[in-house]
Amino acid sequence: MLSVRQQMRKGTTTLVILKLLVDRGEPMYGYQIIRHLEERSDGYFQFKEGLIYPRLHQMEREGLLRSEWLGEPGTRRRKVYAVTETGHRRLEEELDQWRTFRATLNRMLDTVPESAS
Repeated sequence: MLSVRQQMRKGTTTLVILKLLVDRGEPMYGYQIIRHLEERSDGYFQFKEGLIYPRLHQMEREGLLRSEWLGEPGTRRRKVYAVTETGHRRLEEELDQWRTFRATLNRMLDTVPESAS
């Protein structure tokens, strides 16, 4: 069974990948994405290759990302990913949903029940 932290990480992976790539403003390869996401969370979230690479491929199939191979044939080549226009739109939609979710959850958690008289 996944912990709450693992569930939150898994549920927000697409959002954080899109946000990272947009913020960086340059294509990134998978391992680079993993390291930067872990750095952004100060190590709180661990992003394993078994989570990130399938998600990158899915996002590419959905048209959120485009990829290209860098490097010369016969050398170590890397597949880099960049956000498409569809990905930019999806990022804005997901950020709006996240902000609403976060604000609502904060209201629910910060509510102090009235003491019984």
